[in-house]
Amino acid sequence: MKVGIVGLGAISSAHISALLVSGQKIVALCDVQTEKCKRANEQYNLDAKIYGDYDQMLDSENLDAVHICTPHYLHAEMTCKALKRDINVLCEKPIAINLKQLSEVEEAVKNSSRQLGVCFQTRFNNSALYIKDYLKDKQIDCASSTLIWQRSAGYYAQSEWRGTWEQEGGGVMINQAIHGLDLLQWICGMPESVLAQVSNVSLKDQIEVEDTAFCLFKMKNGGKIVVNATNAASFSFHVHYTFRTGCTTIELSDNNISINGNLITKRGDYPVVGKEVWGTGHFDLVKNFYHCLQTGEKFSIGFEEAKKVLLMVLAVYRSNGEEVKI
Repeated sequence: MKVGIVGLGAISSAHISALLVSGQKIVALCDVQTEKCKRANEQYNLDAKIYGDYDQMLDSENLDAVHICTPHYLHAEMTCKALKRDINVLCEKPIAINLKQLSEVEEAVKNSSRQLGVCFQTRFNNSALYIKDYLKDKQIDCASSTLIWQRSAGYYAQSEWRGTWEQEGGGVMINQAIHGLDLLQWICGMPESVLAQVSNVSLKDQIEVEDTAFCLFKMKNGGKIVVNATNAASFSFHVHYTFRTGCTTIELSDNNISINGNLITKRGDYPVVGKEVWGTGHFDLVKNFYHCLQTGEKFSIGFEEAKKVLLMVLAVYRSNGEEVKI
């Protein structure tokens, strides 16, 4: 299939590598800084046409799909533009940064004949699939995730959109911890409410948004999901997940699963592209997305799935120490 990519920042490397492995043809690259497109063409031995304007790329190329790897605030707008032209979309998370944008994407999805996929690639890790299957018929009494990462002032200074409510839409919760939230929701089910506190403990003079958060989600069965996340560390550790069902405790870290202390390792076969903490799920996600486009099957992480985790994040931001419904 003929594919275009918009946004040639860091995460685009994972998309390009996954597209090449899955046998798709990258025919167009778009970024306002066109030199990034030129570098990508050279690095990956592509022969893609270069654009500095997204609308021009969509209008000029006969694309089967577009990958959206731009700053958060552009995701919804660019998704809608492609869907209105009946072009399939694979968008990086989050699908939107507020309810207005979310509603606009929902309308575009309803009125388009094409598919929307959203990159929550952690779901495609072998370890996550194993735990999902292991817990499918069990009641989950409690679950948690702990994210301890490092994001310095220099990280935020690289791009003016980062660290702002208007363009990033938040901090550690909407950018980094959103993958953990998605995995917990996917395995445990959608929680009903949340009590949360977010704060900026280390970069008050550099960013507007939170770098640290504590969240207590309540599930329909009375169980709880606890999320701790921070970007204020001096090193980025692997995210740690814990699930409790009956007398069984399941722990997950770096594709290593422990069930009541017994270690099980479920690794993938792909190389790490970009940051190690991103994992390798993009390869299988992209492969599955194009399989669905070719067969007419519905991709598993479409608008409705992406909507769930965004509603969780936005509820966290509304909470301010009070329990709020999601």
